Amino acid sequence: MMIKPLFLNQTLLKGLLILGVAMNSMVFAEQRVTIVFDAEMPIVNDTKNGNYAQLASVIDQYRKIDANTFFIFGGESLGPSMLSTMDRGAHIIDILNSLQPSVMGISKRELSHQEDELILRTYEASFPIVSSNLYDPLTHRPPEGIQTHVILKKGTMKLGFISVLNPDTIVKYPTNRVEVTSPEKAIIKAVIELKAQGANLIVLHYSVFMTVFDRLLEQGTVNLTLYKDQDFEFSPYKAFPHHPHNIIIKDKKHAAVVQLTWQQGHPKESLKIQKTEIDLTSVSPKLSVLQQEREYAHRLNTLLSEVLGKTATPIDLRRKTLRTAENGFADLVADTLKQFTGAELSLINSGSLRSDAVFPENSILTRKDIRAMMPHRNTLKLIEVTGQKITAALEHGLSGIDSISGQYLQISGIKIKYDATRPAGTRLLLVTLNNKPLNPTKTYKVATLDYLLNGGDGYTMFINSKELNHQQNSNFTLSDLMAEKVQQLNVISPKTDGRILDISTMN
Repeated sequence: MMIKPLFLNQTLLKGLLILGVAMNSMVFAEQRVTIVFDAEMPIVNDTKNGNYAQLASVIDQYRKIDANTFFIFGGESLGPSMLSTMDRGAHIIDILNSLQPSVMGISKRELSHQEDELILRTYEASFPIVSSNLYDPLTHRPPEGIQTHVILKKGTMKLGFISVLNPDTIVKYPTNRVEVTSPEKAIIKAVIELKAQGANLIVLHYSVFMTVFDRLLEQGTVNLTLYKDQDFEFSPYKAFPHHPHNIIIKDKKHAAVVQLTWQQGHPKESLKIQKTEIDLTSVSPKLSVLQQEREYAHRLNTLLSEVLGKTATPIDLRRKTLRTAENGFADLVADTLKQFTGAELSLINSGSLRSDAVFPENSILTRKDIRAMMPHRNTLKLIEVTGQKITAALEHGLSGIDSISGQYLQISGIKIKYDATRPAGTRLLLVTLNNKPLNPTKTYKVATLDYLLNGGDGYTMFINSKELNHQQNSNFTLSDLMAEKVQQLNVISPKTDGRILDISTMN
């Protein structure tokens, strides 16, 4: 009579043991997530550096392999480009909608067209757009349509996503209203809220490298960071050792596939990360997205295919040649701006000239080429500025040489001598106008761009300067001006004339 109860007890015990093992395996079961990450794609149908259609193929491939695949886009793409000058980046959002990102983080170039245009883009997007430290002091909240953080879900997987801007962003891209708050404080606040919502892991996207991100990884505050910067080799942090979970893509052609595995319940201690970089130019494009990109490219070619003239001398618009020395084409642009406005001198930041291309002598120049060289919609300004402020501006421009910054000034009407080997802030040696030193107390008529007048690239000395009427079309952009100039001359011959002299190169 005792057998039956014994059998029941043994059965119950066996069941409990099985249940215990099952529960234990659930607690320590391996979890797996795949992240496809890319950023810095302002040009559609870019056959040289990889395009959205090729990225779409990569995303599709990994979505088939792993149901827990997230596509995270790091922004830096709504500008500058020829198309974005027309639609403020709307075409990028349209194409991204076809790729179905899990989320997009905001980077500095998303502010190329001011915050109101960025807000409009958020309502066109079928995916969340995140900035954890972009703040509107009028509403005491993030700008409308922008989220401070999100939970990304796939089955039982919950990834907390945060994206932060560097506070210097609004120095380079001045905003009308919004502010950028402390990245570290914003991250810590967002982490607390995301963990309260059950996030398994915390993923941080950032737009400018800061050492604090490695520290937050070391502390376990965040589990993974994502960053892309094709110019990271020029960063002072390039030689620093980085935390292995700090994923930095340095090649413009590459997208990253990051596979994460961890033991459920112990993500911090057990997290393992495997990163693979994929050269998009080696990937077959997804045809539907390729067709979408080609339609935008065709539209642009139709609008801008007009031949304006040609160049009898080479034009070199590579980043380093523009941002560390006098440049022949930049001289022509600065001269044209000075002449157009009737100024005594002109100052333009090298970052207003783009394309990173070299045009050999006798190259035909189309309206599209000129737009590619000057993709920003910079309007032309004539202002009154003292010699002291001009000198301060020139010194500020020279302080960006080491990082090959776009704040380096190209000039007309004056000549300068400097020593690039001296510490930043002490490099400018001499400024002359009509062979005479610039008078610090005298007021001069200076032609420049609205970007600098508004304090862009840190040129705060120009803010609130008196604007003068130069009796010309006030809606003209820099690219409009140069298109008209090339068409008028038919043949241009850009060359340097020694107006910018670095004495450290004279040995």
